[in-house]
Amino acid sequence: MDNPTTISRLLPAEHLVIGLKARTLEEALGQLIERLDEADQITDRAALDALVADEIESGEAPSLGDRAILMHFRTDAVDELVVAVGTANKPFAFAPDDSPEADLLILILTPRTATRPYLKTLAALSEFLADPAIPDALVSADSVDEFLDVVASRDLVIRPELTVRDLMSRDVHAVSPETLLSEALRLMARHRRRGVPVVSDNGEVLGMVTEQELLQHFLPQILGTAPRDGSPPPVKDLEVRDVMQRSVMCLPEDQLISDVLGTMLTERVSQFPVVKEGKLVGFLSRTDLIQKLLEKSI
Repeated sequence: MDNPTTISRLLPAEHLVIGLKARTLEEALGQLIERLDEADQITDRAALDALVADEIESGEAPSLGDRAILMHFRTDAVDELVVAVGTANKPFAFAPDDSPEADLLILILTPRTATRPYLKTLAALSEFLADPAIPDALVSADSVDEFLDVVASRDLVIRPELTVRDLMSRDVHAVSPETLLSEALRLMARHRRRGVPVVSDNGEVLGMVTEQELLQHFLPQILGTAPRDGSPPPVKDLEVRDVMQRSVMCLPEDQLISDVLGTMLTERVSQFPVVKEGKLVGFLSRTDLIQKLLEKSI
């Protein structure tokens, strides 16, 4: 199992500058970018420098707390999210001239497509710096080792975005189009499922049979006129192919659970086959999702 991403893992020693020698934000950023470039984290320095120059000219510099400035750039000049931090013995100013000074600079660079990792990293850093004692201790650190000791003392896990793969059931109960409805009903009752996927011989999802189809078929027959001897009326069986839903929403393994939750609410869908390369590999129901989210939160 992969080790969880923490703030300390995002801040190796080679991404830190203790004692920034900068009078302005532009100079401070330049030193952090130079440090990342030396660590081979930047693939297109010229493009990044141009992006930074445009941002500095805009005069916008969001803060995290009273003394920390955050600069974030979405750019193709990096292949993955990277974070650099610098501290200054003397606060540096930034445009516009009447903006407050800062002595802690955080730089986050993310690829253009990595919005969610950035948001989770930003949330973790905001929580980390919420205690005023932490920025004070970071800026007071005289060395990289002292800085990292402060980080380790309050380290936080940056929780990954959950995907369908994390919560889906891999114990999939499927039927073929030729399966009798009565057998599908028994299968659903045995495994407490409100529906089962219908698959071809090679595992391709062809449809779904749910409680709705079963009720629509069996209930009118069961409620029909009973024979004179009082025995239940005979139930005419059909094959799944005769009543299954043929338009089915399937999920890929790597779909974000946050997106699935939105679909459940807007589309009123409560269960999904999960596919990989067109083949059934799992199943995700609303019940599965709730139970497993509760397990992960305890």
